[in-house]
Amino acid sequence: MLTSETVTDTTLQQIADKVYASKRITPEEGIYLYQHAELGFAGELANFIREKKNGNNTYFNRNYHIEPTNVCIFSCKFCSYSQEYKHKEEGWELSKQQIMDKVLSYTDDAVTEVHIVGGVHPKMDINYFADVLREIKKVRPNLHIKGFTAVELDYMIRKAKMEIKKVCNF
Repeated sequence: MLTSETVTDTTLQQIADKVYASKRITPEEGIYLYQHAELGFAGELANFIREKKNGNNTYFNRNYHIEPTNVCIFSCKFCSYSQEYKHKEEGWELSKQQIMDKVLSYTDDAVTEVHIVGGVHPKMDINYFADVLREIKKVRPNLHIKGFTAVELDYMIRKAKMEIKKVCNF
């Protein structure tokens, strides 16, 4: 446990004291922790909370990734693999069948999740992915689908002229 003997920053000590007292920290304290705490300090607080919630148990998720395309209408600086739409012939685009072939290739494994993310392709719209997700659920009803980045979803929703509230019930 972190104590005032080992922590010289009084603000960090106050944050630690709140965590150990099971009190919620404020967003400002979270930012301070992020900006000023060493990784080991933050890790110790996080582990304290984890053990309090889960005991000494750790849970793992077995997943695989499917990237339907690297073709993208955007050119984000942080993306390391996208291919601009104007050069789409240099990228890849998986068909629905190719995506399903990947899903089916894992049916004998103890996989619990599929993670689907890729480029923002104008032809792979919300209807395309709704069909894909329905097909995945048909063949693997218990498989958790973790799909799409905020950028992908925003583009699909705007292109479909839908509202986020309707998409949540899609």
